[in-house]
Amino acid sequence: MRMRIALATLVIAVLLLASCATSVSVSYMNPSEIDMGRMRTVAVASCVPFEGFHAPSRYVRAFDSMSAAYSRIPSSYDRHLADDVASYATDRLVAGLSSTGFFQLVSPSVTDTLVAMNRAGMSIGDEVERLGIDAFIVPRIVSMDVNEYVSSEREYYYDHSRLDSDGDPLRLVRYRYYLTQTVSIVYSYTVIDARTMTVYATKSFSDKREYVDEVTSRLFSPVRVQRRYEIMMDDITSIVVTQLAPQRRHVSIDLMDNRPKLKEVERAYDLVKDGDIASARSLFRQAWAGERHLPSGYNYALLCAVGGDIEGAIGVLEEVSDSYVDEDVELLLERLVTLDRRNQEAMSQIRGEGVPVSYVDGSASIFTLVMED
Repeated sequence: MRMRIALATLVIAVLLLASCATSVSVSYMNPSEIDMGRMRTVAVASCVPFEGFHAPSRYVRAFDSMSAAYSRIPSSYDRHLADDVASYATDRLVAGLSSTGFFQLVSPSVTDTLVAMNRAGMSIGDEVERLGIDAFIVPRIVSMDVNEYVSSEREYYYDHSRLDSDGDPLRLVRYRYYLTQTVSIVYSYTVIDARTMTVYATKSFSDKREYVDEVTSRLFSPVRVQRRYEIMMDDITSIVVTQLAPQRRHVSIDLMDNRPKLKEVERAYDLVKDGDIASARSLFRQAWAGERHLPSGYNYALLCAVGGDIEGAIGVLEEVSDSYVDEDVELLLERLVTLDRRNQEAMSQIRGEGVPVSYVDGSASIFTLVMED
């Protein structure tokens, strides 16, 4: 019996290994949502903090009478939270934009001086030209709110060592206590064309999250709310960066199985697993050219894309499609056409060939409008 079980397990394992398709990664450039190709030198202003933020009470409030015993837990933030979050948001935006290699950045300290001059009615044109600034980015925390409290939850349990009047285990009640922290934020940024001092683009984000931790003692120390906001700003900033700069991305695609089986290309699959894409591509190319072997044509095209020649891969797939009616071929062709379109658009952004876009604005001080609206 054990022998049969072991044999069955071995057969299943072999089948699973045989069914695992070989995947390869196709790399491409994904365009940014906002074309900043003509605006590569960017002055990033310090994030404007939310001015309406109120200082918290000294202790976390009790939600109900039973949790009052834990109402001496100190608040997990202070009156400086709004400024601290804005400072962190500034650092993350600068780091995120710098990491793309797409922009030449002017530091917030320099940018803030120019912004202050503009808001005071002073001309900054000469400085903008001297520094070669193409655009300003002004981030702002429009609003933020924190709500934290301790609450109780009733829980029943049975004490089997004690019996009630009916002889059943005695039913007792106990309480568990929880700290709830709810944090929310609305964050926006505005891109200003430095040549025309008009709004080029603006985006806004809102996020709200709730965290619940069990309070196990009166010495309980809550997670600082600032850390909650830092996580939110990390996520928001990652989106902002993809909106402003083209990104290299990778998509995983499976090779087509060797069916109908062609012995001459069996080694090509092993070469792919070993990372020798060029040799595998050569074998698939020969099999497609000589045998018109469908999987080899598909895989030859796919490995062309892996090597960076997406246009060449599309040409091969169109040739395969002329010889075979196959759903997988059509799906890969459609997919590569989409990747090629995105790649071409991203390269156009990188070369700065996009069509200029601007929004007319009549404000004497565009920064006053953006920062105090």
